Amino acid sequence: MTGPPTPPPSSAVEIEDAARTVLPPPNAGAPPADAPAPAPAIAQPISEDAQPPIFNQIPQNTMYELLFRSISELARSGSLRELVDVAERGDLTGDFQTDPSRLLLIAPLVLAYMILDELPPARHALTRLPESLASFPLSHGLFQLLASTTERKYSDIYRQADELRQFVLQPAFGNAELSQILAGMITSFITAFRKKTFDLLSRAYTSIPLPLAQWYLGYPAEQVEEFLNVALSHHWRYDEQSKILTPSVQPKSSARNFTYAQSTLNALNLVADSVATLES
Repeated sequence: MTGPPTPPPSSAVEIEDAARTVLPPPNAGAPPADAPAPAPAIAQPISEDAQPPIFNQIPQNTMYELLFRSISELARSGSLRELVDVAERGDLTGDFQTDPSRLLLIAPLVLAYMILDELPPARHALTRLPESLASFPLSHGLFQLLASTTERKYSDIYRQADELRQFVLQPAFGNAELSQILAGMITSFITAFRKKTFDLLSRAYTSIPLPLAQWYLGYPAEQVEEFLNVALSHHWRYDEQSKILTPSVQPKSSARNFTYAQSTLNALNLVADSVATLES
């Protein structure tokens, strides 16, 4: 007989807080322990409207367009801390704050913060946008994904991330380079989010039913074999007869498994060079 997940008998405040505040209780939208994992929700398009062009059709060499070259390189190299520095300073010094090209900085900036699990500054970056830019389908998709992540709506997070990735990859999006950068960052976000969720589950539960674990980690029922392979790679044990997973607590890591070049000076130099180019 399959029972509900069993929290470990621990007095560690951190683990208890994680179980209470970060992981919602099993009955808060999750499937019953003995029920199959729910079918994924049918993805709805972010918007029926076409994405307005973000790059100016006639190049204006705005601050945002000039800095996007550096943003693109930093995103490809995984230098997210430096990307954040460059994008924040560029956005705060840009003159054309209602220009659509501003999203060349804001969209990668928001995703970089989300990969780093720094949600308040991600929200602050989005709420700085004027209404004319906040109404873009890209902005709307980022707002939705950020809200679900903040509220830990697990099934919505994976669905909305997939919708947003499909949206930026469609030909109508308008810019191939930005499309590839954002699609890659969305994938990185899901990878980082799943890793954190694995770690939290490992510390919060001594055992967890297979359907519930799949719900937390965004694997539908038809991906059970893929999920089990991933779970085993995290040193979890699986009892096929009871369909119960036993997490394995891993040593705490002092880093988020990312290596960044934290060079504020480089960020300042990039912004200064862009300003000089605009003024020349």
